[in-house]
Amino acid sequence: EDARAATGLPCFALLPEVSKRALGHLRVDDYVVRRPLTAFAEQIRALRAGLWLDANRPRIIAITAARPGEGKTILTLALGRSACLSGERVIAVECDLRQPTFARRLQAEGTAGLSDLLKGEAALADVVRKDMATGMDYVPSGKPGGDLLGLFMSEAMARLLAALRQDYGVVLLDAPPAQAMTEARVIASIPDATLLCVRWRSTPRDVLHHALGLLEEAHAHVVGTVLTRVDPRAHVRSGYADAEVYHRRYRPY
Repeated sequence: EDARAATGLPCFALLPEVSKRALGHLRVDDYVVRRPLTAFAEQIRALRAGLWLDANRPRIIAITAARPGEGKTILTLALGRSACLSGERVIAVECDLRQPTFARRLQAEGTAGLSDLLKGEAALADVVRKDMATGMDYVPSGKPGGDLLGLFMSEAMARLLAALRQDYGVVLLDAPPAQAMTEARVIASIPDATLLCVRWRSTPRDVLHHALGLLEEAHAHVVGTVLTRVDPRAHVRSGYADAEVYHRRYRPY
């Protein structure tokens, strides 16, 4: 309710923070794959339903946040992997070239990526990698450096997205935080839809409003928000109706 009131946009999902005890030996990147019946995985499916059931279902979706540390990359990978496990043809593209993590998370260290492709130093076939856990395709960031804003405003970027739209049912762009990174606004203006991650009980309202304003000025089509890193126990005690999804009565499902 607070997220809707603050933004005037739908809040598609409340993504719970997964405790170290619940994770066990898993990483949070793998949780949606290895624990498909958890509240975490169910909220990813709720997000998919919110996006997929729209009359104008988006094919290319940018995922950003106001600030770093709000879970946008985890959300990108979880959403892509969940869709891929359901038979969708998915590719995730790492557009956060300043703070890349795809290579580390998906074990693709030292490979060519998006920046190399946009500079004309690699072909598309050279930069697409395969997620071993799900078969989802992804493109890591590649070598750092260069005029990042120019790369994303280039004809090469436009050609890349046109090619991906032809080959994939879902294209996810992991964009930088919108508050401070200029290229985030350019990236968010390109796709069919943009999702904004909002960290539960952390993102200040004025920061959220400023980020939304920047995205709107860039003519980004922001379709909704996702509350990330929600504390389920605290939320259940809050008395809000949407906290019901974390109640133990749903564990048998």
